[in-house]
Amino acid sequence: MISTFDPLVDWRWRERVWQDPRASAFHTPEWLDALRRTYGFTPVGYAKGGEHLRSAIPFCVVTSWLTGRRLVSLPFSDHCEPLVDDPTSLGEILERVASEARRSGWRYVQTRPLIPCGGLSRFESEEPSYHYAIDLRPDLEALFKGIRYDNRKDIRRAERSQLRHVVGRDRTFVDAYFKLHVLTRSTQGVPPQPHAWFRNLAACLGEMLDIHLLLDGDVPIAGLVTILFRDKLMWKYSASHPVLDRAGMGKSLMWRSIASGKAHGASWLDMGRVEATNAGLAQFKERFGALRSELVYLRYPPAPVDRRRPSWVGGVARSIGPHLPVTVLAAAGRVAYRHVA
Repeated sequence: MISTFDPLVDWRWRERVWQDPRASAFHTPEWLDALRRTYGFTPVGYAKGGEHLRSAIPFCVVTSWLTGRRLVSLPFSDHCEPLVDDPTSLGEILERVASEARRSGWRYVQTRPLIPCGGLSRFESEEPSYHYAIDLRPDLEALFKGIRYDNRKDIRRAERSQLRHVVGRDRTFVDAYFKLHVLTRSTQGVPPQPHAWFRNLAACLGEMLDIHLLLDGDVPIAGLVTILFRDKLMWKYSASHPVLDRAGMGKSLMWRSIASGKAHGASWLDMGRVEATNAGLAQFKERFGALRSELVYLRYPPAPVDRRRPSWVGGVARSIGPHLPVTVLAAAGRVAYRHVA
């Protein structure tokens, strides 16, 4: 029998997340609560089993007057592996979800497994992207040698400089990182996530989250947001000042986060998702020694071919975005992200 549960308050879900080695920070009630607080998404879980939720998948109900109502597992999460015991249970849960989608008139249901899934009759694969990760179990010397020479040179130069590395998660750190984030997104032509998102992440995730800043005097020139859940370290967001960090010394934050993560028991670094068309970002992660795997989201019903975004849309956005005032882009981010999850 398939049942629903509230992953924010159900003790069985928290127990499953902390016990299942496949779970990531994206599965935690804390991450789901940050999504709810910031965007108004309603978390809901679908499970097979009784007392201990043998198989379960978390979703968020996304309701938008602009883009419709749908179920996503999970919004703004690079991946969310279904915590299921076997393929049969996965199929049964997703069949129940698909049936509810049809009855309720939802536009679609989307899941974001980290490990490829097959044999699902209703769900179809979306265009593949890539996931990057680094095995942190080798010693620090071996990990450093796995980084390309020019990046190692930048890291050493930063460590010899007068720049300071500080770590925290209070409002001062959130505000400082957000300013860098807006500048970085402006140069990329992409609206930034709203300030409330970072504030809620820090409040909800607590000690799981760190904000690393690189300071020139008292001026932040680069920032990195990391999340440590059990033995998994995640680079979730990074930013740098387009003028003050032209030399790329913000890479030293990434190296320091690796050293700190290992000291706190991390054995894997999750570097996140990269779209197949973003060769520059893929190359950056590979030059840090990351290994690539294919990431394929599943959707029911599939997106109509004539509604898929043409390839030129992203190029136009990137060409116009850098010429807009950062205040305009920030305002666009506050409005847009609750509709595009």
